[in-house]
Amino acid sequence: MIQLDKCFKNIHQVYLITMLFFIASAIVLEPSWQLIEGFIAILQAPDILITDYILVGGFASAIFNSAVTSLLALGMLVYFKHKPSSATISNLWLITAFAFFGKNPLNVLPIFFGGWLYSKFMRQDFNISILTTLVAASLSPAVTQKIFIGDDTGLLNIVFAIGIGVFIGFIFDPIAKNIFKVHDGFNLYNAGFAAGIIAIAITSILGSYGIEYQLNEQWSSGNNFQVSVFIIIVSIWLIFIGMYTHSHDIGNTLRRVFSLRKYQNDYYTQCGCGCYINMGVLGIFCVLAANLIGFEISGPLVGGTFTVMGFGANGKQLYSLTSLMGGVIFATFISPLYIHDPAIAIAFFFVACLSPIPAKYGWHWGFIAGLIHVHLAATLAVPSGGINLYNNGIAAGFVVVILLPILRALEQRKENIAAEGK
Repeated sequence: MIQLDKCFKNIHQVYLITMLFFIASAIVLEPSWQLIEGFIAILQAPDILITDYILVGGFASAIFNSAVTSLLALGMLVYFKHKPSSATISNLWLITAFAFFGKNPLNVLPIFFGGWLYSKFMRQDFNISILTTLVAASLSPAVTQKIFIGDDTGLLNIVFAIGIGVFIGFIFDPIAKNIFKVHDGFNLYNAGFAAGIIAIAITSILGSYGIEYQLNEQWSSGNNFQVSVFIIIVSIWLIFIGMYTHSHDIGNTLRRVFSLRKYQNDYYTQCGCGCYINMGVLGIFCVLAANLIGFEISGPLVGGTFTVMGFGANGKQLYSLTSLMGGVIFATFISPLYIHDPAIAIAFFFVACLSPIPAKYGWHWGFIAGLIHVHLAATLAVPSGGINLYNNGIAAGFVVVILLPILRALEQRKENIAAEGK
């Protein structure tokens, strides 16, 4: 009993057990060589937005790829003796999420190596930038896109592709840390904003040499039932961990988890393993919302759901989620946008990165942020060439750049009025 309790309180062990469940699920769903064949097909996919791994290799192979890629990231953290935090949970789940549509062991390794080289160059402990290196893999399509697209797939092409990945990993940390100052933490997907800027620079430079990336449109359909069941089981598992470790004080834990609406919430610090309850609830909510609205739950939407869940340990809660998603839905009623367009469906989930806005300034501002976000997310994949998997991160960055000065000006006005009243 005590041993199990200690295991659940170890972030790395919980994640390891969850990924082993992923692998077991993949084998149960596809107990044949087709599982490996699908995985190989995923490794050879171009990965440009949008490459749905469920369509490329099948649902079981997509789960398997997610688990293998995630375990690779976990192994790196364990090897370098990274001390877990709430950011560890969210960043690991980002790997899990995007390994359903763009990340795989082949295209993340050069970026991870580049991040390690940067730490050596700076003569600092890799743990200082190891989490940023994980999210730098948002640009992983730049690696496999160059290897597998076109007639020339020779050694020079491979070396060039690996070089791009290493370069991205090397420069990502200083850029991401400086870009954080632009949005002051109101965009939870800071890496997406940084990656978008890097992607625009890469595609612009390569474009001048005649090397162009074309957006991809690969979406799976007809998988809602099995995908929903899988996500709900994972969500229930996380809720169980949270409730088990807080069984002695479950009432207070639940009140604390569902009442936190602070700017830059850190659920793991404030609620301990109770954060897993929030993660699980958010996962079930996303599945129910997707089925209620009538979305086809493709690989990108699986990724969107797991991303929401991951940041349930570090900033997201139902209050903010509903306001932002409400803004996305309303935008489709007052514009030519179509709610069932796959790109809009993705934005519906990833808009949750703006959770700090409604958490600090109220539900109505979250609604407005969601309304603005969906329009930007629908167009910003083009200038970044589709190699930035965190496209909604750069869209959210621009939303914050637009809204935050206005919100702070209004805040200052209230303070001025209050001062005059005195």
